[in-house]
Amino acid sequence: MPKILKFKKGTGLIEVMVAILILAIVIIGGSFFFVYGRRSIDLRKNYRIAVHLASQKLEELKAGNYNDIEEGETAENISLADLYYIRSVEKEAQAGGYKKVRVTVHWGPQGNEHDVSLATFISP
Repeated sequence: MPKILKFKKGTGLIEVMVAILILAIVIIGGSFFFVYGRRSIDLRKNYRIAVHLASQKLEELKAGNYNDIEEGETAENISLADLYYIRSVEKEAQAGGYKKVRVTVHWGPQGNEHDVSLATFISP
């Protein structure tokens, strides 16, 4: 008479531990993606703010009096959303009566600094 195979019901301790291990790997990997994505979003937000500050200064200089634009460099500190931006403006005369203006905005903690630089020529 042939033997009837008996199947065990339920799961063993090994299967449960393997399932928990796989679940933990998936959760830890997902959390790394979440943290990295959040940092990337914050960096892009700060980048957009810096570009806006730089273009704002350029537009202000273009709208002002041409003769008021003197050669040299100036800097100002701007505090927005618990972060400090340093906006520096370099102005220099060029051939043909043009003035070259470069606005650079720096931000970020020391060791992890970022900057954006925009330049234009302003004519009389």
